[in-house]
Amino acid sequence: MHLSSRTPKKQYKMCAMLLAAAVWIAGCGNEKQTAADSGSENSVPASSQNNATSYPKTISVAGKDVTIPKKPEKIAAISLDSADAALELVDPERMALVSTSITNSSLAYRTAEGEKVKNKIAGATSLDPEQVLSSNADLLIMTKLHDKEKEANAILEQSGIPIITLESWSTLESVMNNIMVIGQAVGEEAKAESIVADMQTKLEKTTKAIEGASRPSVLVVSPLGPGTGPYLIGSSNISYDLVRLAGAEHAAENLGLKRTTKASIEQIIKADPEYILLVEWQAGKTDDMNEIMQTPGWSTLKAVKNNHVLSMPAKKLLNPNRYNVDTLEEIAKWLHPDKF
Repeated sequence: MHLSSRTPKKQYKMCAMLLAAAVWIAGCGNEKQTAADSGSENSVPASSQNNATSYPKTISVAGKDVTIPKKPEKIAAISLDSADAALELVDPERMALVSTSITNSSLAYRTAEGEKVKNKIAGATSLDPEQVLSSNADLLIMTKLHDKEKEANAILEQSGIPIITLESWSTLESVMNNIMVIGQAVGEEAKAESIVADMQTKLEKTTKAIEGASRPSVLVVSPLGPGTGPYLIGSSNISYDLVRLAGAEHAAENLGLKRTTKASIEQIIKADPEYILLVEWQAGKTDDMNEIMQTPGWSTLKAVKNNHVLSMPAKKLLNPNRYNVDTLEEIAKWLHPDKF
């Protein structure tokens, strides 16, 4: 967001006819600056004032300062989360490179925009830093999560290209913070602020609605990709925060799970959750769940007997993005229909 200090065209012409035009214009500029500083209704939020759209600018990311010399026009968003977020803020024409997963509508929201980006890269466990550098990007954005990403990040940091390295999208708060960081980096603070404000409004509405509600147990089961079989999703994933904010206890806690781990029917029976969320990596397909769903023990679970099993695409529940707050409301309504 940027407040212009220029007077309207008509006023400027009128003032130009006066001998005291220069003084008058300066006074108008000072008046507007005073209004912004005083916190009037048209003033820029502090976050934008501290990270103005002018360049060069320095942004603090995970305790590290990153200097961006000019407004980036060739942005490489290497990770799916960063690509989905960046395409909320900039046109595809400004993207030099995005994650290949952006074209999967079960995993990402900005698939139509992602299709328009010519260059795509496989990320996560197979990230190739040379391919990133060949895109001639003037800004790199990535999430440092897997070992291959950490290795690539170390190489890319030596390239001299400004790099925004995000380390966590595991809570709604971190998602909002990361959107703001990306917005500042690409020069789209106003868009980022609007998105975050909308998320905060929806979050407050949902959490207020379920105040005082009982907290049933919920287990999240998901493949980690096509053909991997089912995994129990732990506290390091955004789904953990969504379940808890929706007014439930995450069953992974009862199992002592901090990280995602291969699922077994024995573990699920031990947890015996009241609700189960199944994640789909391909629309309408839960084949990866068959090895547990087709066991005799599955039908004995409370969630199954009470028909409290819900399937969701990965982009809603597993992958961090601005729409997670809508998923939060959906889960809250599922768990606490009497509150809405």
